Amino acid sequence: MLIVVLILLCCSSQTLGEILSAAVMYYSDTRGLLTIDPPHARTGFTIGIKGSCALPELIIQVRNKSAGLPSRQVSCRLNGRRGFDITYLLKDGIGDYEVIIFGKKAIRDRSLKGLCTFAVRSDREMPKSFKGLYINDQIVASVKSMIGKRVGSGECWDLVQEVLDINGADWGHPLNFGELLDPDKDLIKTGDIIQFKAVTLVEKFPSGAVKHQTIGAPDHTAVIIGVAGTKIYRLAEQNSDGKRFVITSTVNCNAIISGTYRIYRPVAGIINTE
Repeated sequence: MLIVVLILLCCSSQTLGEILSAAVMYYSDTRGLLTIDPPHARTGFTIGIKGSCALPELIIQVRNKSAGLPSRQVSCRLNGRRGFDITYLLKDGIGDYEVIIFGKKAIRDRSLKGLCTFAVRSDREMPKSFKGLYINDQIVASVKSMIGKRVGSGECWDLVQEVLDINGADWGHPLNFGELLDPDKDLIKTGDIIQFKAVTLVEKFPSGAVKHQTIGAPDHTAVIIGVAGTKIYRLAEQNSDGKRFVITSTVNCNAIISGTYRIYRPVAGIINTE
């Protein structure tokens, strides 16, 4: 006992937090579905989550209670494995975080089963220069591999959900796809997500031809895979032009006469620490 007391006296409060484990509370009827190693009660800007799960997909919701911010959400697909060891990136600053882990009985299942919850304290903000925050390159590679294929039920949202989830993106369902951008000020990149809301375009060409187009009834979501000019984007999309598989198209947002659109930059939830 004396040795333990001496060790504790020599430790800083932060070090003690790193030694002490968070209390993990499992929900009822979860026996055999999930076990996790209790994470450290205090952390920096990442949380290590390690354990074993009998379900094919986990959904991890994280919320900074101190800041009163909405929950972020990330998918962890186990791809036939039971064991997992992931690092979640905290992006909402210093504070007390609530973490809830849900499970799915099948990939892309809409129903979630609560498995466990715990709380941690973050004492360090994510550096603004953190290189692993944006995952545009991964999003582009994934969506290009899906061109010509049907994803999920063939809805436009299914495609975007798939490319975000398989790449460990952190996003808020249904339509908060990442960091909101301003097309008038920010540099739009391939891999960004574009969301249309009841958009009507009228585009006039030098030949005299006029193109009328409606996008979103009321909503339509796509991935930008090319930037041809200011507000001119090459898209990968699904459930467009009557096609319930992934196609490519070009949209000139300068020609919008009604409706709105938003562009988001996908951000990492699960990061590779290797």
